[in-house]
Amino acid sequence: MALYDDLGGAASLDKVHQILYGKLFAHPWLKGFFEGKNRAYLISQQTDFMTAVFGGPKIYGGRLPKSAHMHMFIPEEVFTLRHDMLVEALDEARGPTDLAQQWLEYDMSMKNALVNPSPADCQGRYNNEKPLVVNKPGSGRAIGSAAAS
Repeated sequence: MALYDDLGGAASLDKVHQILYGKLFAHPWLKGFFEGKNRAYLISQQTDFMTAVFGGPKIYGGRLPKSAHMHMFIPEEVFTLRHDMLVEALDEARGPTDLAQQWLEYDMSMKNALVNPSPADCQGRYNNEKPLVVNKPGSGRAIGSAAAS
């Protein structure tokens, strides 16, 4: 049986993503990555993507994580904050601990595809798109953004 089935299928994945995106959209720093974005759409896309990753139906039609996020300056601190929120969301969703650990291991395996050393390492997905740099509240600038100034 696939991890997808063991986790409880799309309904369980969606529950975790509902909790996770609630946290992301409310966080003082991370919410800046989602300004103007449709939360329900992002949750749907994330659930479809993870459904396929975990062995369920392959219905996701979007970009792979590296190309979907190539325009975002995601420092390690942001990745870690988001990962910690996923830990919380999995706990709040009350899924089996051993299965949650497999999910977290997969999430951590995405770190190298998503984290950038500086905004200069980002590029727009389209010719006229500038990298998205979200300043950390209280810092006046994003972590590592001095190279982009």
